[in-house]
Amino acid sequence: MILDNDNGLLLMRHDHLGERSWRSDESYKLIFSPFGKGMYQTRHRDISIEKGECLIMNPFEEHKQLIAEKEKFLVELKPSFLKEAADQLNIHVSPEFSMLSSKHPQLQQWMTFVRDFLLLNEKGNPAINPFFLDNSLTQLSILMLQYGAGSHQYELPQINSREPVQKVVQALKESFREDWTLDEMARTAGLNKYQFAHLFKEELGLSPYSWLQLYRLIRSQHALFHTKESILWIALEYGFKSVSSYNHLFKKVYGKTPAEFRRIHGFKE
Repeated sequence: MILDNDNGLLLMRHDHLGERSWRSDESYKLIFSPFGKGMYQTRHRDISIEKGECLIMNPFEEHKQLIAEKEKFLVELKPSFLKEAADQLNIHVSPEFSMLSSKHPQLQQWMTFVRDFLLLNEKGNPAINPFFLDNSLTQLSILMLQYGAGSHQYELPQINSREPVQKVVQALKESFREDWTLDEMARTAGLNKYQFAHLFKEELGLSPYSWLQLYRLIRSQHALFHTKESILWIALEYGFKSVSSYNHLFKKVYGKTPAEFRRIHGFKE
């Protein structure tokens, strides 16, 4: 099933879920994994999407679908449409999203509602579709900007999680420059480290250390975009042990080094 209009499209399919050819076009793509793991290849690395997670592809990001389990659910948005939503939210940085699978309740709720509506109306009146699609894509563009980590944000989106995880998240935000260990995080949560690591990943879709590193990276973007500070200074100031670890994570998240990212989105000398 494909529904499209001037601003984007919705695709839901249950066949041809194995390896497909390389793709690259001007649209933002939001890929959901409703039932199980999906695997996608980019020119930088392979990315897996677990059940209930999503992945945002930026325009002209070359990628190949390796496998989607049971169903592929994909949304495309044109850059001009997302920019219009960004302007309405007073976001003045060009949105470039992190190439990491993630989960957020608001995005999951949107996907579940839209998917259920499509299934119920698959054989219904096609005149419903344009109105439904316009409103759905408008809602999604706002949700993506609010809850998708990327160049337009200076903190990771808030997720309401269970009390032990929320307690640790708050502590990490307050002292993200500190050298946290898993044992210290678990003690803050009041759990053993195995229980804590499992609960954290289940709630936020990332391991505790991966979440902390991503939080540091997102927080560093303001200095990267709006100051002349060196990349080394920024890396150390925002909790990274070396500029090489900062560069490596940036390359993993965005497919670019911090210097390349700064040239595209930020300060111009």
